[in-house]
Parts: sequence; structure tokens; C-alpha cells
Amino acid sequence: MEGFDKNYELPNNAYAETCAAIGNALWNQRLFLLHGDSKYVDVMERVIYNGLLSGVSQSGDRFFYQNPLESAGHYQRSPWFEVACCPPNMTRFLPSLPGYVYAAQGDTVFVNLFVGNTGRVEVNKRKVVLTQDTRYPWDGAVKIKVSPEGGSAEFEIAVRIPGWARNEAVPGGLYTFLDKNEERPALRVNGKSVTIDPAASYVRVRRIWKVGDTVELSLPMPVRRIVADELVTADAGMVALERGPIVFCAEGVDNGGNVLDMILPDYVKLQALSQSDILNGVEVIKGKAMFKVKNQDGKTDWKLKEFQAVPYYAWANRGDGEMTVWMPRTEAAVKPRQGCGQVDPVF
Repeated sequence: MEGFDKNYELPNNAYAETCAAIGNALWNQRLFLLHGDSKYVDVMERVIYNGLLSGVSQSGDRFFYQNPLESAGHYQRSPWFEVACCPPNMTRFLPSLPGYVYAAQGDTVFVNLFVGNTGRVEVNKRKVVLTQDTRYPWDGAVKIKVSPEGGSAEFEIAVRIPGWARNEAVPGGLYTFLDKNEERPALRVNGKSVTIDPAASYVRVRRIWKVGDTVELSLPMPVRRIVADELVTADAGMVALERGPIVFCAEGVDNGGNVLDMILPDYVKLQALSQSDILNGVEVIKGKAMFKVKNQDGKTDWKLKEFQAVPYYAWANRGDGEMTVWMPRTEAAVKPRQGCGQVDPVF
């Protein structure tokens, strides 16, 4: 059911609708166009890569109406729904995505999203061709070739520095990083470094641009642990994982079937690895976590075992199984979890 609840009521098995994610992305795009503030693009990007993209299967023909952050299994995408708003909304939104990469105001070009593309932007009634070469979101290296049509032209290029690259998990502080990353973003124009204010959400470069000029952005992408505001009781003592703009989850298929009572201690080292043989090729996070096991006398104990997390958007593409985004940090934080079953929308 859809409705309102008290502040900070954010259960992980909540009714999180794909259409709501799409609306959230569109709303924040409009707010950016109104205010020119990158925090709205930060929210839009997080939604696109996570809660929105999870709404469609990798085969492209099955859909989620709801996008819970945990599942007890037996929750799969469907080819259609009685109230069929999500599938057509996905097919409408995804083709519109190129229109959100760049924006222009006066003589300023905003580079908001990072994706391999060739785009044409009008600046002071002149066309500028921008070509991006990048593996983002798996890699933080972005190369942009600038080509003003008709020769050189003076204007400003504003390159967005995402909040996650400035130690801000989300605007507003509802979620924060558990640790601080000391690595800094870097920007070069034609190979020469440009000074970046650590607090700047855009790096603005004004010059006379010539055909073939290049802008190179480097965004460090370590694995980050995220914790929620203490008022979010559903996530008390829990941690989630993010790398770049991608939120990760643990699926049972990778972790012995059971992840709802798994513990991910703070001291465990985590690393990101490229995994080309699953989920059409993704980055995964590997490390060790505590899993419940039975010892020789039949009692339940905890054992440190290999652990793997995959991008949340790609979950439930390999059959039924448990899934969770939020994981207990200590044994004291382990609590009964309901997960999410297959529930059809009811109006």
C-alpha cells in the first residue's frame, strides 16, 4: 500500500515503487534546471543507477513494481502487472536518459552525467560537440573531447564533482560514510592540472576552447561503508556498501544461500574486482563476513567466511534467493527480518 508514515520510518521491505524512482529522477532533474545546484544531480544519479535500474531485468522483459532493500527469497520480476504503469514508464524513461547528460545556461556547459557519448550542446547560439570516453560507473576516469563547431570559441565548461567523491554520501546527511576518503578528484585540461576546491560541486573552466581540446576527470572509487542517521531505527547498527554511484547488495546465490543474518564487521577489508562471467560483467565487492554455522555439538556459532556483494540493480537475475543491502556490523545488531515476498500492487 502507498501512504505516509512518521519521519525516518524507512523499513527495508518497504513498498518502493519503480514509478516512484522514475518520478524522483525526473523531479530532481527539473530542480537542477531551476536552481543549477548539483545536489539534485547527485540524487538523480543515485536513483538512476540503483532504485530505478533495478526495476527492469537484464533481459529487458521482466519488471519490478516494488524494489525492496531486502528479500527472504521467492521475489522475482514479472513480465506484466494488472496495474501496468512501471513497464511503460521504464521504456519511456530509458530513451530519455541522453537528455540529462549535459545542460547549458548562457555561455556555460554543464557536464552532469558521465557516460560514453557524443552530444551537441548549444552555447550562445553556437553548437559545441562533446565526446565522452569512459567506463563509468565501473571506473572514475572520464575523458571529454571538446569541439566547437566553426572553430574556437570562449565559454565555460562546468564539470560536476559527485557528492560521493567529496565524502558526502547523500545531500542532507540522512546517510553518511563510515570512513573518510583522503583521495581527491583530479581534473586536467590538455594535460595540465586544474586546481579543485575540495568543497566544489562543479569545477568551472573558462577559456577559448579549440577543436580537439580535452578535459580529463579522475574520480577515486574506493569501496565505502555507509551508515544511516540514528533515527532510522530499521538500520541501527547496520552498514551498506557503495563504490562510486553504485550501491551493492549481498545475494544468497553468492553466499551459501543465507544473507539475512550475516554480519559484516568494520575491521574486514573489502576490495572491488571485475567479474566478467556474471550478470553481463560487473564489478563485485569481495571480503569476509560472519555467517551462522552449527558446530560439532549442534549449537549455532559464527564463522568468518568468504563474502561477495553485487550491484543492487542486478539482483534477482539469477533465480530466487535471499538478498540484503543493509548488513549488521556486530552480533548485537542482528535482528529478525521479514524480507519481502512476492506481493502484487493493490489499489
